[in-house]
Parts: sequence; C-alpha cells; structure tokens
Amino acid sequence: MNETQNNQAQQIWQSQPVEGMHMSAEAIRLRAGKFERKISRRNLRESVAALGVVIFFAYSFATTHDISFRAAWALFIAGMIWMVVQLYRQGSPKAMPSDIGSATCLEFFRSELVRQRDLLRNVWTWYLIPMVPGYLALNVATALQFTRPYRWATLGLIDLLFAAAFIGAWKLNAYGARCLQRSIDDLDSATGSR
Repeated sequence: MNETQNNQAQQIWQSQPVEGMHMSAEAIRLRAGKFERKISRRNLRESVAALGVVIFFAYSFATTHDISFRAAWALFIAGMIWMVVQLYRQGSPKAMPSDIGSATCLEFFRSELVRQRDLLRNVWTWYLIPMVPGYLALNVATALQFTRPYRWATLGLIDLLFAAAFIGAWKLNAYGARCLQRSIDDLDSATGSR
C-alpha cells in the first residue's frame, strides 16, 4: 500500500462514527474553536487588568517612603505576577490538531473543558490567596498610621469590601466552573459517553 492509499485509509478509519456519537468531528471542532477563543479573550482581559493593577501598585510603591507600605505594594505586585503566570501556565487554551478523528477530537475537547473547569474550581490557590499577603501587609501598614478611633471603622469597612470582592470573585469562578460542568455533561450526553 502506498502512502496516499495509507492516508486515505487512515482518513476513512478516523471519520467512521464512534459508537454512541451523535456529533460530527466538525461540530466538535467548531465548539472547541469557539471555546479556545473565549478562553484566550478571558486570559487577555485578566492580563490587561493585572497590568493596570501592577502599574497602580508600582506607582504607589515608588511614591511612598514608608517601608511598611512599600512592603505591602511589593507583595501585591508579586501576587499579581504569580496570578498571571499561573493563569497562563494552567489556563492557556490548547489548539485542537486539525488531523485527528472524531473520537480523539471529542476526547481533546472534553479534556480542555475539564482542565478549565478545574482551574476555576481551584481559584483560591492560584488567584485569590496570592493577594492575601499584600492585603495583610497593607492592613498592618494602614493600622500603624491610625491614631483616632473613627479611622478603625474606616479600616473595618475596607476589610469588608475586600472580603466581599474575594467572595464575589470566588462565586463568579464557581459559577463558571458549574457552567463548564454543564457543558461537559451536555457533551457526554450528546455523544453517549461516560
């Protein structure tokens, strides 16, 4: 068998329907491509936002002469950099190879959905907790500046807002993880797998 016949035989074999498969490889490729673009846009948005925050923290670091505030800003910058590195390391979308068959195409897309779902489920470890050291240092630095009781109430209000932002980010990511799980379940039911 020559190479052309071998390639044709492989294409015919790969294009055969998989048992329980109700979606074509092309339909899966289209969904996977749309998902890949969505994840790329998310990563870009997060990176631009992180860059803006890092610029603000760097400006604050450069303009203060108080060592405790400088430590807080430096910890925030390190936390933001860690977050972006982890987002790209763990959450960068993978492109689906163009030459794979239906079953492999389905497995690839499903594994990408699972990977992104798990990233969102673990948002505390790579996104939220890295901000805590900077926030605690900023809280201490700010508290050291207070001499009047009403300022403690202001600090308490800021703490509540920070906690609300953390909980909001966690809930938003948990919602995203649930949506991805529904997509995984829909894919499994459409293909009759799992």
